[in-house]
Amino acid sequence: MTGSPPTWRQAVRAVSLAAGQEVWLSHLTAGRVLGAQLFDDGVIHVISDLGHPVDIPGVRSHRSGTLEPGDTTTRDGMQCTSTLRTVLDLSATLTVKALGELVDHFLRTKQLQLEDLRERVGRTRPAPGRSVKALRMVLAQRIPGYDPGESPLEARIARIIDRAGLPRPKQQHRVQYDGLRYRIDFSWPDRKLYLEGNSFGFHRLSSDLDKDAARQNELVLDGWTPIELTWKMSDATIERTLRRFLARV
Repeated sequence: MTGSPPTWRQAVRAVSLAAGQEVWLSHLTAGRVLGAQLFDDGVIHVISDLGHPVDIPGVRSHRSGTLEPGDTTTRDGMQCTSTLRTVLDLSATLTVKALGELVDHFLRTKQLQLEDLRERVGRTRPAPGRSVKALRMVLAQRIPGYDPGESPLEARIARIIDRAGLPRPKQQHRVQYDGLRYRIDFSWPDRKLYLEGNSFGFHRLSSDLDKDAARQNELVLDGWTPIELTWKMSDATIERTLRRFLARV
């Protein structure tokens, strides 16, 4: 419609074009362009090397002397920082929890490798706008082999299990019983023990709940033991519950 204000993406694209070839969308702006659900702080962030300052109304310009090959990419025709660089740049902006969720999102969408982030953080020094401490805290909760699963919920459970030193479950395990196939979020097949994301308080439609109940009944008939947990349980309670089941089965 004529006279309508531009959408956020249109405004970002306009800045990307106006800023030039040696400037990239960055920080919260890059995160959103790369598909992450991040808050809008009301400005468009860009980054450039020290020799290319940007002066555009509504744009916050960051300059860096540490842009490396691979720190930049193009998404939907817009130049922006890579997922790895975006995580580094947001380490002092986001809480540790939110930073971890950002990392999990990029891992889940196959846009980031955990070991690449670990290597980069290992040689990164603290600087204004960057928190190496926060990055190390995020990595400490995500040991080698960590899998964020298909949702933030699964990522939380994976971290609890790793932190507690419990046997790692198989994720997205497929089971066939009585001619039907099922996929289980978390399972210990050797113990026929499993837990599911729907047990953690997702608000599902009644039809989904009916299917979940029917599937659980079939799995129980096949000898599987379900673990029932809720989202509101503390990490300590979840750990204690898992430890008790794993000790008995």
